[in-house]
Amino acid sequence: MQDKTILLLNRVVHRFFRELDSLTSQKLHENITGQNMMVIGYLANSSQPVYQKDMEEHFSIRRSTVSKVLRLMEEKGMVERRAVTGDARLKQILLTEKGWAIHHTSAESFQVMAKKMYEGITEEEQGQLRRVLEKMEKNLCGKEPMDLFSHCGEEGHLCLDEETDE
Repeated sequence: MQDKTILLLNRVVHRFFRELDSLTSQKLHENITGQNMMVIGYLANSSQPVYQKDMEEHFSIRRSTVSKVLRLMEEKGMVERRAVTGDARLKQILLTEKGWAIHHTSAESFQVMAKKMYEGITEEEQGQLRRVLEKMEKNLCGKEPMDLFSHCGEEGHLCLDEETDE
């Protein structure tokens, strides 16, 4: 038997990000995926240098998946990998000018979509929803959920789809 709440949650999240992708892509006149925006957001908000291994841990995904995502983002001119002085094997992941532009546009689009989604929902109801979702995340992860408003780079369970072509 399917749980209607889980199906509804899935549908709302997918619709939100599909519309966010569409709105951001329209503003930039380029196809920007949710994964691209998640990676860009992570890089933009990181207070320390980011390497591929950091992304593997942060998003809980395999090295091959991160490599593929980064390669495609490099081809689109969103990120660059720069060799670290003293260890040419180690590559720091940096946003390009285009990556920063996408970050600013997607942040604006996110605010528009969040406002639309929360229309008619009180702050108290939003807080209740957040607390329930945090409990669900803790149940699934076996530990406290990551603080979504802290600096990136700390361990968390924000996942990218492992089977994507992006």
